Amino acid sequence: MKAFIVLALCCSFFSSKAIPLAFEFSDCDDPDVFKAVDAALKKYNGDTATGNQFALYVVMEAKRTAGPDPQFYVKYRILESTCTTEENKHWQQCHYKVSADAKTGECTARVHMNDADKTTNVSQVCKIFSDVSKIRLSEAPCLGCFHHISSDGSEVSEILKKTIQKFNKHSDEPALFKLVEIKEAKRQVVAGWNYIIRYEMEETNCSKDQFQDLTPECKITSRGRVAKCEAKAFQNLQAEIVDTASDCKIPVEETVVAAICPGCPRTIPNDSPELKEPLKVSIEKYNLESNDDFYYKGGEIQWATVQVVAGKKYQVKFTVWKTNCSKSEFEKLNEDCTATSNSASLSCTAQIHVIPWEDKIYPQVNCTEEQQGSFFARRPPGFTPFRSATQMLSQPPALSSADKNEGESQSPNTETRKDGQEPQDRPESPRPRCPGKPWKQLVDFPAPPSSPKEFTNEDLLPSAAENIDPATENVEDFDLTDALA
Repeated sequence: MKAFIVLALCCSFFSSKAIPLAFEFSDCDDPDVFKAVDAALKKYNGDTATGNQFALYVVMEAKRTAGPDPQFYVKYRILESTCTTEENKHWQQCHYKVSADAKTGECTARVHMNDADKTTNVSQVCKIFSDVSKIRLSEAPCLGCFHHISSDGSEVSEILKKTIQKFNKHSDEPALFKLVEIKEAKRQVVAGWNYIIRYEMEETNCSKDQFQDLTPECKITSRGRVAKCEAKAFQNLQAEIVDTASDCKIPVEETVVAAICPGCPRTIPNDSPELKEPLKVSIEKYNLESNDDFYYKGGEIQWATVQVVAGKKYQVKFTVWKTNCSKSEFEKLNEDCTATSNSASLSCTAQIHVIPWEDKIYPQVNCTEEQQGSFFARRPPGFTPFRSATQMLSQPPALSSADKNEGESQSPNTETRKDGQEPQDRPESPRPRCPGKPWKQLVDFPAPPSSPKEFTNEDLLPSAAENIDPATENVEDFDLTDALA
């Protein structure tokens, strides 16, 4: 039985798995972190056989485990120093190498420090970088590619001469075009040479009916159109241009044609003379058919349209005003009838059909009163300003729901103590600071002068600090008796 228990305990011991310790972030300037980085950097410099040692520049990230034998995970940057590996100096005794070819690096290390045995176990990976600015970029020639050439060459001129002649002969343009500017020229080496030329042409005053080709008389006009073209040509090994082709884009003149709608209404001016007679007949008809005791006369015209039908059909919107002429005193409206100061206005819409060849006008008028909106504020029953003021003074100020609950509730972040004292703020745990401070500041040495200073006549003059005024200069005169002593 005892043997079985021992066997079970052994099996449970060996089958159990060790739980890895969790890493916690640490301050990059912590002394324990610096010890771990120091051990890692010593190992890297010790493993390097040639060249210069590296010195710490800054710790970028740090983590550690809790306990007496901590494990560190650190990421730090290093700079090349002035100490060589043969000197066996500690990296803290070295200075940064101030040179254009100085190297930099970044290391990621795991450091296990055993406090009891005073030993460390380091595993790390370092990446070293050289000065990128010293890398020279060069462009390799591309054999068989198009390369830019001068636009003044004889081959380019010959190709454009044939291309423009071909365009003027076969295009649908009524006038001849002339070369203005060569934008770009490229050439490709094949079993011969391929050319691509971009250029611009402009329209001249020479028409194709009178001129078959360009002559000195053909001049570019100010209103001539500009054609943007691209020519492609092939030249064989015998330097003969055997094929040319061009593609030109010429802007098209846009012509806007007004839309014509026969029989559609069109707007006419409000002061058009052709509206005078139709409006006069329309107002006469309204005064004849209305039940008002006074005549109305025409006012402002708001808009008017006319439509061609079997004659002309007008649609007019206008305003009429009530005059001081009554129908009982006057047979019809005349020039002496004027609108009164408090007269009412009507908004009218008329459709008037005019048949000129029959000298007839058929109006249809519809007028309505122009209503002006008004707002009346109604007082509540029993309202007086004195009563409202008394009620406002006698009533206490109302408390909002937030004010009512202010003494009953506490915010979640506030603690209430029984002794009535205010609770003390709990200090927050400081957050680790990373990256840390640079171990040593970079120093840029001043550049030596390009040439020694030249001696000038100004150097012989006294400085501004010296006293050169004889009146204020405190110097005693030399006397011969001073020498007879």
